[in-house]
Amino acid sequence: MSVYDRVKNKINWMKYNKERKMLKAMDKNLHIYGEVIIKDPNKIEIGYNCRLNDYAFLHGGGGLRIEDDVTVSAFAKIISWGYNTENWPNNFIVKDHVGGLIHLGKGTWVGAGATILPGVKLTGTGIIVAAGSVVTKSFDEDFILIGGSPARVLKRYKAAQ
Repeated sequence: MSVYDRVKNKINWMKYNKERKMLKAMDKNLHIYGEVIIKDPNKIEIGYNCRLNDYAFLHGGGGLRIEDDVTVSAFAKIISWGYNTENWPNNFIVKDHVGGLIHLGKGTWVGAGATILPGVKLTGTGIIVAAGSVVTKSFDEDFILIGGSPARVLKRYKAAQ
């Protein structure tokens, strides 16, 4: 192994541990593959055995709760903070922000490039969010595939006996 490769591996290891420390996940078997973007990590709770892939974006501003065994695929965006549109004619210039807690239940898999917006709660077990989907509402059913823009149930899986 060349000196360059050793230095590169050391830098990657340091980044990996920095992100694990930010998420208070040093002892939670968190796997981070590539660069991830994390905003407001102090408002993010993460469970055990989770995976964050290349360029996943986690915004904890409005609160983000990630249960055990969750995978966030490459380029997925979990955004718990956005503009307040309640009184848009008076706010479109000021653009006040509001947040909404996002909850990803046990075993959720967020597909590549999917977007989850503020206030969404995916509290069922084993929910799959199809790649490229935009999730604007909550789902509480176990073992479903949701997808589209806005996301809806595309398939129901039977739990193993």
